[in-house]
Amino acid sequence: MTGENQHRNARDEIARAETCLSEARALLSAGFPYGAVSRAYYCVFHAARALLFSIGLEPKTHKAVVSLVGEHFVRTGTLQTTTGRFISRMQRDREDADYEPAAVFTPEEAAALIDGTERFLSEAKHIIGP
Repeated sequence: MTGENQHRNARDEIARAETCLSEARALLSAGFPYGAVSRAYYCVFHAARALLFSIGLEPKTHKAVVSLVGEHFVRTGTLQTTTGRFISRMQRDREDADYEPAAVFTPEEAAALIDGTERFLSEAKHIIGP
C-alpha cells in the first residue's frame, strides 16, 4: 500500500465510522439500544481500521483489528490501555447485542457506549490527522 493509498483508505474508514456513529445515535433515539450498541461497535471497528491503514496495515478480521491496534498503538503509548480495553469491550458487546438473547442493554448503557465511541473516533481522527 502506497502512502497515498494509506491516507485515502484511512480517510474512507473514518467516513464510514462517522456514518456508523450517526446510525447508532439514530437507533438510540428511536428506542433501539441493541441496534445502537451494534452500530457503535462498527464505528469503533472502522476507526480502528483507519488507524491501521494509516500505518500501512490491512487487517482481514475483527480479531486482527483489535490485536493490531493493541500492538501498534496501545503498547507504543499512542493510545491508552483503557482505550484498548474499550475496543475489546465494544467487540464483545456487539456480539452480545446481536446474538445473545439474555443480554440486556438499557438506553443509558447504550448512550454511555456511544459516548465512548465518540471519544475513540475523535482520538483516531487526531492521530491520523487531516
